[in-house]
Amino acid sequence: MAELNLRSGRNAPLTGVSISVILPGIFAMLVSLWLTGFGGMAAKLVLIGFWGVWIFPLVFRARLTGDGLVACLLLCGLIAIVGAGDGDSDEKLRLIGNLLILPLGLVCGICLGRGCLRVMAPALAVYLPVASVFQATHEGWRLNHPFLFLGLFLLACVMARPARGVIGAIGGIAVLLSQTRIAVLALVIVLLGRVRFSHAMTWLLGIPVLLGAIVMAAIWLPRLLMTHGSGRLAFWQMFWDDWLQADTVQQWLGFGAGSVEAVLQRLPSAAAFGALHNDHFRILFETGLIGIILWVMGWGMLIWLARGSRVAVCILASVAVTMVTDNTLSYGHYLICCGMAAGIAMREAVDENR
Repeated sequence: MAELNLRSGRNAPLTGVSISVILPGIFAMLVSLWLTGFGGMAAKLVLIGFWGVWIFPLVFRARLTGDGLVACLLLCGLIAIVGAGDGDSDEKLRLIGNLLILPLGLVCGICLGRGCLRVMAPALAVYLPVASVFQATHEGWRLNHPFLFLGLFLLACVMARPARGVIGAIGGIAVLLSQTRIAVLALVIVLLGRVRFSHAMTWLLGIPVLLGAIVMAAIWLPRLLMTHGSGRLAFWQMFWDDWLQADTVQQWLGFGAGSVEAVLQRLPSAAAFGALHNDHFRILFETGLIGIILWVMGWGMLIWLARGSRVAVCILASVAVTMVTDNTLSYGHYLICCGMAAGIAMREAVDENR
């Protein structure tokens, strides 16, 4: 990989890592998962602090050139727009922290390889059975934490067999039971990266299995086939009108970090809605045209960097898709799992081509 000078074999940086390093890491991840119930910012500080300190020596020694340097400059430019824009300092730090999670996970996956899994996967495996419950809604029973289960599924996609099949099946079934449509769509996109379309058995078995899954979903998971927008379209239209009516400076530089939540909090009808549920639109509204241009270019660069691995491309594409109808940018643990899984897939694709 030209962008990062990986100095050794597949998982060399963590091949001999001691249990004294793994256990504190698992504990730190469990603490961060527990802290999500208190607002999320503290949880992200633990994520960024732990993984940042761990990989900083490796990144410091790495040679960042070419496309990797361009990607870094795009991220720095977007962070600069957030910092220079309107909004409270706390909201700016919150948005910047959210922007750093996915790239941090990607670098961890590239630099540390499957060693990341020894910390992140056990933490999720301990936390999810304890914290997961079925919740009664007007649309039926749903399993909570769909994006944490989706993150576990993504990590399983880059594990060695047989853990890949067992943990992947558990995570995938849990995502289905959550009946969260966008999470299920993301799962399907990632599965496309694992399927070998050149094999005859893929078509002979895949089509009947797919048809059977659709029938079973229609019977037992009816919410997956519903097409309502849960009120999102009305709020998107409102924010779009506000952006169109803004002055030129606000259109180019945005309304500032935290402005979306500030507007929603003033609307009694938005109390249950909570957030915009569209991260791409949020970036446009809060950072303006300059910010959204850097955002789109950054996503394009990520896909370009991952082009050597179909799995990595599908993982990153699935994240971008979830951001169309959800607040994915605030899901720190999910994003870092996505980054790690994509980074590991990229690393292994490079090793296989050597």
